[in-house]
Amino acid sequence: MVMYLDTNVFYNAYCPIEDRIEADWILNQLSSEFQGLTSEWTIVEMFRAFKKQVNLDRIEEKDAQIALNLFLSEIGEYSQKKQIILVPVKMAFIVAARPIIFERNLYAADAIHVITAIQSKASVFITFDKDFEKFESIPVLNPNQSNFRQEVKSFLKQQHLD
Repeated sequence: MVMYLDTNVFYNAYCPIEDRIEADWILNQLSSEFQGLTSEWTIVEMFRAFKKQVNLDRIEEKDAQIALNLFLSEIGEYSQKKQIILVPVKMAFIVAARPIIFERNLYAADAIHVITAIQSKASVFITFDKDFEKFESIPVLNPNQSNFRQEVKSFLKQQHLD
């Protein structure tokens, strides 16, 4: 099974002002048999998300830099262990995002994430973002849902049966 991890999963896991419990749980599920998948675009989005928190005086810049360095180090380790697949941003994905942007009124980055998940044949899309609750092309799970962990475990069991 491959689950697509939206940027906000990493943001919640690494930002010191967020509740990280569910994001940490997701990352702890990763293995070579239960892989995470995300776009390389996630990395630059993380930079912006942390800079925004610095601009809002919610975190100090030095703390943002420390958290980002940890994120970069650990995503590199996850990638080496084949627990996370980093998918390059491709022109084909950018062009395929166009109808999703127009049909769903999504931000460009969100559309890139959806297209990357679909084109990479992810089994499920994990996001804290409510804009994806009813996306038809791929099952979407939100860690804020009360049955989230049971849903993920169900996907895991289904994968082992296939």
